Amino acid sequence: MKKPLVSIIIPAYNAAKHIAETIQSAISQSWANKEVIVIDDGSTDETLDIIKSFDNQVIKVFQQANKGAAATRNKGLLEANGDFIQFLDADDILSTDKIEKQVLAIANHTNTLAVCSTIHFDEHQAHALFTPSLYEEEFLKTSDEPVKFLIKLWGGFDGKGSMIQPNAWLIPMPLIRKSGLWNEELSLDDDGEFFARIILNSTKIVKVSDVFNYYRKYKKEGNLSSQKTYKDLSSLLASILSKKKELLSKEDSLAARFAIYRLLYDVAVRSYPQFKDISKKAIHELPLITPLTYKLDFGRKVLSKLASVLGWKSIRLIQYSYQNLANRIR
Repeated sequence: MKKPLVSIIIPAYNAAKHIAETIQSAISQSWANKEVIVIDDGSTDETLDIIKSFDNQVIKVFQQANKGAAATRNKGLLEANGDFIQFLDADDILSTDKIEKQVLAIANHTNTLAVCSTIHFDEHQAHALFTPSLYEEEFLKTSDEPVKFLIKLWGGFDGKGSMIQPNAWLIPMPLIRKSGLWNEELSLDDDGEFFARIILNSTKIVKVSDVFNYYRKYKKEGNLSSQKTYKDLSSLLASILSKKKELLSKEDSLAARFAIYRLLYDVAVRSYPQFKDISKKAIHELPLITPLTYKLDFGRKVLSKLASVLGWKSIRLIQYSYQNLANRIR
């Protein structure tokens, strides 16, 4: 029987610093039947030249004007011929047998997802020096109940949530066709919205042990997920509202509503007071929860205690004013 084809999709924008290592990681995968699809999203550095320097028959290179990560991944999906899809960010690495072991775990199941542990590593250190987060590992369990898997991931059962980086997954192509492409209107949390649909349309999640996704972290918080512009927070809210619709259509339980409540309250707090309209809309969309047990975490115990007395808006005003002052001093 012919082995399934795996399409490794690498979106790249101004990724010259690490793109060669990432492509080599894809080429070196022990699963032989693969294609590596690299899409240059209008880079202005040497990214495209580095991509083209790889003389390998499994690599397919595409160029486009800058359209953003979601559109670039969609371009990869449209060009892919694989039975399975592996997304890989342009500065990250996969363990050599990651794809092979995940394919073997779900090869005959078009509605089953494979996931693995993610190792976060510092930009200036070797990825082999690090190990998976023990906290994140608590959320990575094989499950025959994907809806409950997602509710737990979003903190619906105990208020403790986590995230799964996109590279950790291996996805059957039929499941993507069923769930739909990436939402190109989103600039922040587009991955969270996409994988929420993927998980909710699956029938099983298999955690594959002893293989890893290596996720590169940077000292300077200049990456997209740390930005808090109006566009970013509007995108985050739109993503959460999509998650709300998708999840509650599957299960309208207290735990499901609490999971959405946490996500919406977070964006309400993050957008206040700079973007009060976003904050107000997020509050308006909160699901009804009885009894209300959610406690805000401001990172420091003293702030969290003050919030219970003064209200979270007062604490956010203090934080916002302090940050503005600090920026002026710099």
